[in-house]
Amino acid sequence: MFLFDCESHLWGPMDDISYFPPFKQYLDSLVGFQRSRFLQFAREPVDWDSEEVKAEYQKTVDAIRARAYTSPQADVESLIASMDDGTVDLACVIPEGMSNLSYGHRVRSTNGYIAKEIAKYPDRLIAIANVGPVVNRGVDYAVWEVEYLVKEMGFKGCKYYPPDDVSINDRRLWPFYKKVEELRVPLLVHTGFSWCSPGLSSTCHPMYLEEVCEDFPELTVIALHMGYPYCTELNLLAAKFKNLYGCTSLVPRFGMGYTKKAQEIIGEFLALAGPDKLIWGVDWSGSLAGHKKAVEYLQTLQISEEMQRDYHYPSITQETREKWAGLNLAKIMNIKVPGS
Repeated sequence: MFLFDCESHLWGPMDDISYFPPFKQYLDSLVGFQRSRFLQFAREPVDWDSEEVKAEYQKTVDAIRARAYTSPQADVESLIASMDDGTVDLACVIPEGMSNLSYGHRVRSTNGYIAKEIAKYPDRLIAIANVGPVVNRGVDYAVWEVEYLVKEMGFKGCKYYPPDDVSINDRRLWPFYKKVEELRVPLLVHTGFSWCSPGLSSTCHPMYLEEVCEDFPELTVIALHMGYPYCTELNLLAAKFKNLYGCTSLVPRFGMGYTKKAQEIIGEFLALAGPDKLIWGVDWSGSLAGHKKAVEYLQTLQISEEMQRDYHYPSITQETREKWAGLNLAKIMNIKVPGS
């Protein structure tokens, strides 16, 4: 199976900005979601009273806290090791902005940094730009940079992260969307809940994509995280617009693993939009979570016979898995799949 991860991130140590109050708030928000980490690949209910679970949970919390003061291991060698562990062929690598963590002092990683790092593994990693905050830095600057990165540095797409900036449907973004459309590269958009604080979830509602897809029909849009918890809205929009795709990064965590919730998210999308619109992603951001379990999840998640009967959801066939795992994304990015 050809495995192509739509979303991975790199950044260097963050000890130099760890004293900022928003950064401390960010750590607290990550800690707040660590319970969901135990559920994302669980096949059985988690025993929260178990001493083993308590110890593992505390270990995870301590590791989150340590990311502020030590190397986060979100470096390119750790990413490649994680991909190798999961037998992942390719990954899109996206810089992280989040300048609001330090009151605008600096971003977590730049496009130039990403270009330099992925040059070490040109056959495995693909650069995706992040030129935000688009409006807050100046639309003209963002338009210039994304064009430069695509035409001069070989970047294959661009991400828009609304919590750093303005709502997806803010009309001031239209020149930026137009430029990405003209460049013929996909736009990856964070949709749904903003689980990293600071940053407002209200800027990320997937319904805002309706206006974007309506006005930019030739712009390929990949909605990261399936718009969770507004998955039905995203699924309906993906059925409505040929240029809108859904990416399942973070769905194992939000869908609580192999539960009915996860089956509902994927099953409804397949029923409404079909298997050609589904994209796989991990949202790798350091050594706290790896590709191996995400690949196992991709290969084994199934829609139960009960849900197929009651909701008319299709089963996840091997053909669907292969499209989901990487063939759909390769087609979008015009990348030749080995053996094809």
